[in-house]
This record gives sequence, structure tokens and C-alpha cells, in this order.
Amino acid sequence: MAATARSVQLLSAHRLVVKIGSALLVDEETGDIRSGWLETLIADVVRLFARGQQVIIVTSGAVALGSGQFDGLGRPLRIEEKQTAAAIGQVRLMLAYERSLKRHGFTLGQMLLTSEDIENQHRRHNAWSTLQQLLKVGAVPIINENDTTATAEICFGDNDRLAARVAQMVNADVLILLSNVDGLFTEDPHHNPLARLVTEVRCITPEIEAMAGHSHASHSSGGMVTKLMAARIAMDAGCGMLIARGNEPYPLAAIENGAPSTSFVPLGEDRATREEH
Repeated sequence: MAATARSVQLLSAHRLVVKIGSALLVDEETGDIRSGWLETLIADVVRLFARGQQVIIVTSGAVALGSGQFDGLGRPLRIEEKQTAAAIGQVRLMLAYERSLKRHGFTLGQMLLTSEDIENQHRRHNAWSTLQQLLKVGAVPIINENDTTATAEICFGDNDRLAARVAQMVNADVLILLSNVDGLFTEDPHHNPLARLVTEVRCITPEIEAMAGHSHASHSSGGMVTKLMAARIAMDAGCGMLIARGNEPYPLAAIENGAPSTSFVPLGEDRATREEH
């Protein structure tokens, strides 16, 4: 898909889901929010709302922001420590979003979900009703996994798949996964500088799956493997998906202006026939 087509895809989308990873939001050395970058992202989101589009944010970062409470342990955090870090970090995360949105006259609505909230029809309906009302009153929905209560049995474990399930639930036109790489490469570009960017995927084949690697960021639970899982969910729902580099300022504007990315194109289908929740 040409850069101009990706730009049109974003411009024409009525409802977008944007997923932001921990590595983009949180400085790995200081453990603080990259507030300057967040300001530019929110400016992008506000610009989309101003032209009549709806944006739902799926954000990571709570565990990364709260893990400073456990500095000096010299070992990976245990599950109960991660849940505690998430409880502390989620407050800091929402305050940062609130400050940025308030500067533009916007408010936010927080939703913390587990896979049970999406898999259970009644709870999924309640979640979608809440999202609709948030958008109706002009609040920006910001979603994270409920890491404080999620167990191995009911957690997504990464926000790529959570974002895809949210996109499926809300009948989104486009899901954007902002990453620390330009998209899907033929090989891991961290290991092979000659790896080529795959600009368009219409079917996730075993060859495409073989290109995926795991995340290099210490607080990230995803990686290209989970992004391909997310792509399957989105494409099956008839939702387009983009993976693009997000760590530069104004990442959504960059995509519109032709920045490198990988576009996942679902099979053409009549969107009116898709399930409404």
C-alpha cells in the first residue's frame, strides 16, 4: 500500500484505535513519562477529533511507571509486585494523559479491562456502551489491561491483542500499533541491518509469521509476534491495521505524511454486515 493510500486510510477512518507501548511512553533510564512526546501524541489525537473522527487509546506503561518502587531488587518482579507496580503506575499514567488533554479542553475516561470483559457477551456489551457514552460526551477513552487483578487465566498479557479486541468490539476502521520500529521486517532489524520493511500484508502466512521477533524493551510484554496476533484479530473483523514507528514527535501526523509503516489489509467485505455491539 502506497504512503498516499495509508494517508487516505487514516483521513477517511471514522473510528480509530491507537495502541501505545511502554517503550514509547516511559523513559527506560529514568522511569519517567516522556511528557514532551506525549504532548505531541495528544495534539495528533485532538486534531483527529477536530475533523470529526473518533479515537480510542489503548495504553501500556502502568507497570513501567510503578516499578521504581522496587528498584534495587536485582531480579525480575514477581506477579504480586507487578500488580502493585501497576496500581501505583496507573495513577501516574492517567494523570499524565489528563494534563495533556486538559490543555486542549478535553477530558478522558479510563477503562481497565481483562479478557473476561471482552469474552463475556454481557460485559462486552457494557464496555461498548460505556465507550459510546464517553465518545458522545466528548471524552477520550483510554484503556489499559487491569493488571492489578488479571491472572494468567484471564489476562491478555500484552496490549497489542487487547487493542485488536477493542477494535473488533467497537467496529473500528483502523487499528494503529505505535512501535519502536517502522513495521514488520523480513528479519529482525536489530540483528540484520539489511532486513527489508514489508509495507503491505494481505494474508498472514507461515512466511510472514517467521519474520516476527520478540520485544527488546525491558518493560514491554509484546513484540512482533503479538502484533501479528493482533493483526489476525483485526483483519478477521474487517479492520485495517498499521504498525508504525511511534517514538518521534507527532507520530500520527508522520503516518499521514508518508512515514514508513506496515499495512495489514483485511479481505474486502461489506462493513454493514459486521456485527454491531
